Amino acid sequence: MFGDFFAKILETRVEKLWQKSKIKSSMNPILFIHGIGGNEEQYQPTIKYLQEKGINNFYEFSYKNKFGLAPIKEAAKELAEFIDKKVKPTFGEAGKKSINIIAISQGGIIALAYLKYYKNIKVEKLFTICSPHKGSRMAKIFNLRGLIDLRPNSELLKELEIFVKENKINLYSIYTPFDLMVYPGWNARAKYGKHKIIFAPGHASSLSWQATIKYIYKNLS
Repeated sequence: MFGDFFAKILETRVEKLWQKSKIKSSMNPILFIHGIGGNEEQYQPTIKYLQEKGINNFYEFSYKNKFGLAPIKEAAKELAEFIDKKVKPTFGEAGKKSINIIAISQGGIIALAYLKYYKNIKVEKLFTICSPHKGSRMAKIFNLRGLIDLRPNSELLKELEIFVKENKINLYSIYTPFDLMVYPGWNARAKYGKHKIIFAPGHASSLSWQATIKYIYKNLS
């Protein structure tokens, strides 16, 4: 009797482990995009967490003009070129046909501009962390071309909002009400798609906030 009981528990655990390994092996590669003035250090906590869960297929895109000097579309075009050169050539080996994107701050707007204007690969899911979907008042401080695109009611942001709605983009926006970079913080909550509010004390801390990372992992699976 007890032998059957423990055998059933063992069988259940083995089944769960098998299902997890199946999810990991079938999961799309993940492409990371940093935010304004940022670099690959911004998303290392997320990569570390995902690696601990057995996920290791990552790409890291860094664009040239990190400080708002160039239009968002320029960085979006760079992203398309990066995917052509660095991502697509590896798909033959991995047998994959699509990717997921995790983008931070301005990176989320770059990702959406890429999907609208330069898309050259299927993106299954897009996660944005504190990205100014509805603009940021802070973008009014300097009259730079890239920042103009990130202002509330900019032509680009209006076009992208319509694009997300009409094309039913699988978008997950994560935001904190205490964000002073994307101000007000709820402007990082996209009008369409799924949303997650976190209570990180600021913009930078949202990137490594455990609620952020766990939400991404849960919805990647």
